[in-house]
Amino acid sequence: MTVTLDPSTLADIDADARQAGLNRSEFVERALRREHYRRLLEQVRAPEPMEHRDEQRLRDLLVWQQNPS
Repeated sequence: MTVTLDPSTLADIDADARQAGLNRSEFVERALRREHYRRLLEQVRAPEPMEHRDEQRLRDLLVWQQNPS
């Protein structure tokens, strides 16, 4: 893939990458991945409120998972 960037933007990216201990390619890949996940999270709807009975069942299951004996 080829991307054209303004030289000042590229210099900023290089400085940020060095500060993070990464090379340019690693830094850009991580930034793109974070943006991808950020956009996915924006699309997620909040969960519907749960009835107390169902919420308690889930809590009981989590307790059981910690000590199934």
